[in-house]
Amino acid sequence: MVSRFVACVIILLSISISGFSQARAAGADNLLLLDATRAGEHIVAVGERGSVLLSDDNGRTWRRAASPTESTLTAVYFHDNKLGWATGHDAVILRTSDGGETWQQTLFAPEKEAPLLDVCFQNERQGFAVGAYGAFYESADGGRTWKQRQVFRDDLHKNALACGPGAELFIAGESGALYRSSDSGQTWKRLASPYQGSYFGVLLLQDNSLLVFGLRGKIYRSSDRGMSWKPVRTDSRATLMGGLVLDDGRVVLVGHEGTVLVSRDRGKSFSLRKDTGGKALSSVAAARDGSLLLFGEAGAKKMVKW
Repeated sequence: MVSRFVACVIILLSISISGFSQARAAGADNLLLLDATRAGEHIVAVGERGSVLLSDDNGRTWRRAASPTESTLTAVYFHDNKLGWATGHDAVILRTSDGGETWQQTLFAPEKEAPLLDVCFQNERQGFAVGAYGAFYESADGGRTWKQRQVFRDDLHKNALACGPGAELFIAGESGALYRSSDSGQTWKRLASPYQGSYFGVLLLQDNSLLVFGLRGKIYRSSDRGMSWKPVRTDSRATLMGGLVLDDGRVVLVGHEGTVLVSRDRGKSFSLRKDTGGKALSSVAAARDGSLLLFGEAGAKKMVKW
């Protein structure tokens, strides 16, 4: 099955060396950005060759933060306005305590040959990172140090991670892999999956429902913590790579071919919006002015009307 790791490699290979040089000069344009989030007044985006970009004006302009790595960064997560982490290839993990202005490398293990694909923290100290070939790391000191654990019997890619309320954690991965922990990752239960293809995202909704999505535009919703699932039909079969739950409960999913899906009923149905550029999208963030910022193969784009 196609994993998020493989999908990232495909996108990376589609960008030429000359295109990358142009992107460095142009800021966020044409630079592969794989994830982004809001941290206080900033939007923080991460991507190829260790790139970390910050915007202070709702995505109109971008500036580069100094990055201690050249490994491609795949995910970024903030606990609050200041404290955040990013993960990436070569099992790299970065930490910031000033809203993304500066970063420290707290893990680097290229010999593992297992890219890390997502990260989340339950509080300012307890965090987790997952990735290819069953990689699972945890930290008990705010991401300053990390311990690798073998918690799965398989070596399937773990593509997405969500920290729920209390001690709950959820993981989605390749070959229909879905897992839930109710004790902060100490033990895990594999959930029955409605689909055997790859999932690239898992979201916790405001009504305590779960949403998983991935290959071929598949979306499934659960109202009982993953014990049962219902398919969510849309007008798109484009692979979905990233998603976001907005403060007002709306849900936005993005993916290949410039696909943008918006739900106004907490993930029960979606309307299709197409980014006219048609480039693959991997992440979405909400700007303070109400617009959406789309990230992916073509860098960062602003979507005002949606």
